[in-house]
Amino acid sequence: MTIAISFRFLGVGFHATPWGHHVNEGALEWPPSPWRLVRAIAAGLARARPETSQRELREGLLPFLEPPVYWLPPAAAAHTRHYMPGKDARDLVFDTFVLPERGQPLVAMWPSDVDGSAQLDAALVLISYIGRSQSWVVAERSEPREPNAAPIGWDVARDSAQHELVRLLAPDPNAPDRALEGLLLGTDEVRSRRLAIPPGSRWLEYTRPAIIADPLPRHDRGQAVTVSLPTVARYLVDSPAAPPITEAILVADLARRAVMAWYGRYSRGMASPILAGKDAAGTPLEGHRHAFYLPTDEDGDRRIDHLTIVAQDGFSIAEQEALARAQTLEPGRGRPTVRLVLLGFGGTSAFHAPLLEPARVWRSHTPFIPVRHLKIRNTTDGKQVVDGPIDQLLLELSRRGYPRPTRVRAIRGARWLEFRLHRPRQEPPGAALGFEIEFSEPVAGPIALGRSCHFGLGTFLPA
Repeated sequence: MTIAISFRFLGVGFHATPWGHHVNEGALEWPPSPWRLVRAIAAGLARARPETSQRELREGLLPFLEPPVYWLPPAAAAHTRHYMPGKDARDLVFDTFVLPERGQPLVAMWPSDVDGSAQLDAALVLISYIGRSQSWVVAERSEPREPNAAPIGWDVARDSAQHELVRLLAPDPNAPDRALEGLLLGTDEVRSRRLAIPPGSRWLEYTRPAIIADPLPRHDRGQAVTVSLPTVARYLVDSPAAPPITEAILVADLARRAVMAWYGRYSRGMASPILAGKDAAGTPLEGHRHAFYLPTDEDGDRRIDHLTIVAQDGFSIAEQEALARAQTLEPGRGRPTVRLVLLGFGGTSAFHAPLLEPARVWRSHTPFIPVRHLKIRNTTDGKQVVDGPIDQLLLELSRRGYPRPTRVRAIRGARWLEFRLHRPRQEPPGAALGFEIEFSEPVAGPIALGRSCHFGLGTFLPA
């Protein structure tokens, strides 16, 4: 029998500093060391059943003392450089990480004849990251795969020209009591004992598929290079008192500021046109291909529970890193911190989100603000409204490439005026309206129209 666990990375790669190295050495750990994985499983078991005794916890970990084998997806090396603020100076941090092929998990497999599936499944749900805290994962039981990384001596299919040796820290199954003791020690406690490696651990030589040094393959001059970039970053809003949906424009503005600040730290103060919506000269971009920041209330309690950031031109690696780092928003004025939990990156079809799914009928979720003032002209039949709100809505739909609706109905009510309708230092708009739009065929979202549509206003959800 084999225990197989898949680890699917949600953020930008696997960040981890190998044992005995400093973060600025740029050393890579790939695959995650057996010691690191077993410690994560131990933490999950302890959290799943806080009443578990030390003896029961050790019994649950015994199957994982044997060295695992891995199935590893193709992976590339990448890094960022940024300054960490300090009291007297700023320290330059060199963050090296591994980028597995998008959508592909790594699978670790242990030989075992013990079936503790229920307890293990409960523990895996509680593993939110391995390595450094930005290495978010989903861990779950899976079917075993043909391994391509294993300790030396294992019979795995490999090409010596494309495989390499790597040293990984692992539990020592020949000293189970010391291994189980060491697994439950904190890192600071191990270091305080001035030990070279944790008690009950050992170094193992593994063979693994070679890591690609350059994430993008080199092409001949003149040959087109096509890189598929994710167009959606999706977050769960996790806050003791989530902001009301009427504050959507405030939350969107704070999110934009946060990701732009993180991007600036990685790129020596440079700005991202996709995240900022402006070019290097500060001129607003046209065509609506840059980022939309769309807060939504998807459980109907009138409070924001999700934030979806969408950019038609996609997010680069540096932009993804900035989006992944944006974990808190500070509204100020005594209002509670808004915490963001990144659910992942992908295309519009990668998430089961209402504003991304196709529908025939769409209804205003936040108020539509006309971009221009309506005009009244004198005609032979009297005064006539020209370029009214419905005219502007239809024009925007046409310019964005949506089909012409078969019906547009105004949703009347004073509740649209309850929303915050402008960003700081911006003039208040003249009108706030709601509409229901019906198409002849299902149309995929997101649909966000009108003034401040990149900041959460004018958002439509399926009716």
